[in-house]
Amino acid sequence: MDNMKVKWGIISCAGIAESSVIPGILGAQNAELYAISSRGPDKLEKFKNKFNPVKAYESYEELLDDPQVDAVYIPLPNGLHYEWTLKAAAKKKHVLCEKPMGISEEQVIKMKEACDKNGVLLMEAFAYRHSPLTVKVKELVDSGAIGKVKFMESHFSFMLKDPKDVRFFDSLAGGATYDIGCYNINVIRYIIGEEPVSLYATGEVGEKSGVDESSCIVMDFDGGVKAVSYCSFHCTLRSEYTIVGEKGIISVPVVFNTKGDTKIVVKKDEGIEEIKVTCPDNYMLEVEQLGRCILHGEKPYITFEDSLNNSRVIDEALRQIIKK
Repeated sequence: MDNMKVKWGIISCAGIAESSVIPGILGAQNAELYAISSRGPDKLEKFKNKFNPVKAYESYEELLDDPQVDAVYIPLPNGLHYEWTLKAAAKKKHVLCEKPMGISEEQVIKMKEACDKNGVLLMEAFAYRHSPLTVKVKELVDSGAIGKVKFMESHFSFMLKDPKDVRFFDSLAGGATYDIGCYNINVIRYIIGEEPVSLYATGEVGEKSGVDESSCIVMDFDGGVKAVSYCSFHCTLRSEYTIVGEKGIISVPVVFNTKGDTKIVVKKDEGIEEIKVTCPDNYMLEVEQLGRCILHGEKPYITFEDSLNNSRVIDEALRQIIKK
């Protein structure tokens, strides 16, 4: 790897790649935007002009065949993550796969097996977990700042009006739980530090889409801790989470991947404290962290076990909601 930088290839010109991950790669100290690929010539030309990669390919296969590519980012629709992670692993490429990693526990296991077999790393792209804000919240909870945790809720919603959006396509594993509920489930499991022992899920399944367009998941943890995840494509924009303890409440009233000045609100009997946290680009931090894993053997922040357990919760929730 030239100058100890990871040469990245992007599998498709997706919106999240354009708005977030490619800028993160360009800002990372240990990364180079080496190649992009798209099956749409217009999109490919747009990305070439905007980001000036070394190579641009009209097929994903061509990008994977390039021996100079060290790692790939996969922002394809959910239903394609499994296929292209396996193909990337077979070509000895490290993989940063957009969340959710797979659309079942079985897929996640096989994706990890393929990467292990080929000696490459696999990490799920939960950029918010790299944020100083998330780290600070976890530190507060673990330090006992609000006493024993009793309840947590996380909400993520926005209005999705375009019926042609891939998130409404069952064939591509669309749905609110895969798209945004996965954040809620991940942050709840991370903050509480345990796996739910049981859950109850309900939701709104679209008559035309056949996917869950909203979901509400109630989780039980050992010791009596309860948690609720709510996500929807049919509500005003809201992204925040709250942790309730015996001695206080921690509220995080910001969008998961907020950049810049953020805040944590801690409410106790003695008063309210606002803790300010300045966050750089979470996507840059994510790229740099996986880069350190590739270059220096650091352990991925989002472990395989974390991704596997998140998929298990989603599997059971969707089984109840859609009766799969």
